[in-house]
Amino acid sequence: MTLRVTNALRIISIIVLGFVFFIAYAGLPEQVLVLLNKGGNPTQYIGKNYFFYGTLALLIITNLLFYLLGNILRKSVSNQAQTSGKFIFSLSIIINVFFSVALTFLAILNGQENFDYDSFAPFIYLSIGLFVVWLVAFMTSLVKSKKTV
Repeated sequence: MTLRVTNALRIISIIVLGFVFFIAYAGLPEQVLVLLNKGGNPTQYIGKNYFFYGTLALLIITNLLFYLLGNILRKSVSNQAQTSGKFIFSLSIIINVFFSVALTFLAILNGQENFDYDSFAPFIYLSIGLFVVWLVAFMTSLVKSKKTV
């Protein structure tokens, strides 16, 4: 049952990530700002087309690798490998949330409005916090599955 819920959430996260990606891309200028120095001044730009194809390739490859790795581990005979496979699916959800937050931040950074970037920090910390919770749950479940063997 948890695998079905996790798989449904993974698919929803991919759909939301695609939506965020295309909305963010639509609002970007021809030269996309991707790096600021410590003073907050622009340092590095890339072309909009390079950003589109590079980001799209990164998102597809990342999700495909997580899907393949999760399925390979889930179909293993080892109890720990099956547990790891289920958690790989849930990690892909967290990675997709992080990518969505990062794309939203890049869209805001390249927007024409003045925005207080410090108010966006909790969203980035939320992604990192989700990963820490996932890591603790993963380690706990691995310890439990090892004890049952």
